[in-house]
Amino acid sequence: MKLVLLPGMDGTGDLFDEFLAQYSSEYLVIQLPQDGPQDHVSISKTIEKKLPSEDFVLLAESFSGGIVPELLELENRHIKGVILVASFLNCPNRLLLPIARLMPIKFLSKMPFSKFAYRYLFLGSKAPSTLVEKFNEVIRAIPESLLKRRLSVMLHQYSPTQTYDLPILYIKATNDRLVSSQQSIEVAEIFKNMVVKEIDGPHFILQAQPKETAILIKNFVSTVS
Repeated sequence: MKLVLLPGMDGTGDLFDEFLAQYSSEYLVIQLPQDGPQDHVSISKTIEKKLPSEDFVLLAESFSGGIVPELLELENRHIKGVILVASFLNCPNRLLLPIARLMPIKFLSKMPFSKFAYRYLFLGSKAPSTLVEKFNEVIRAIPESLLKRRLSVMLHQYSPTQTYDLPILYIKATNDRLVSSQQSIEVAEIFKNMVVKEIDGPHFILQAQPKETAILIKNFVSTVS
C-alpha cells in the first residue's frame, strides 16, 4: 500500500530525503500549496485533489497534522490509516510560538548561530552538517510571509466536530522541544484507535532517526494493508 507524505511547516517535502532513502516501499510526497490561504481547511481542499485514487496510508509531519481531520471530513474512502509524526492539533508550544512569530526568521537563518539553534530546536545535537545545511537552505528558500502565515495558523485552537476510528500511529519524539507532550493526549481524544510509539530524538525525528522510523512506519503500513 502506498504511503502519502505531507511535510511540516516548510511544505516542500525536501526534508524527507533521509527517511525515504531508508523506506523501500511505494510512496508519494505532496507539497503544501505555496500560495493562497494557509489554514488547514484551505490546504486540505488543495491536497485532496492530489491524493491517489487507490487505498493509501497518510503520513502527516508536524504542521500537517492539523490537515488530517479536515481531509477525513471530506470522506476520502481511500485513506486506510494515518501516521502522525511529532504532530499537533492545537498550539504546540505556547511559550515559543508567539516569540517565533515576531522573529525575523529569514534574517536569523543567515546568522552564525543559526546552525546551533537548528540543532537545539529541530534536528538534535548529533545532526550531521549535511542535514543542518540542507535544513538551512530549505528555510532560506521559503518566503518570509509564507512562514509567518503558517505560524499564525499554529496559534489557533482546533475545535473537533467528530471523532475517528481508523488506525492511527502517533510517533512521538522524546526530545521534542517544539511540541509539548500534552499534544499526543489531545490528539488521542479525536483519534480513538491510536497507538503512540516513542523514539529517542528531536522534533524532526524522521530526519534524525530515518532507519528506526522507516522500520516502524513500514510495519504499520503492512499491518493496515
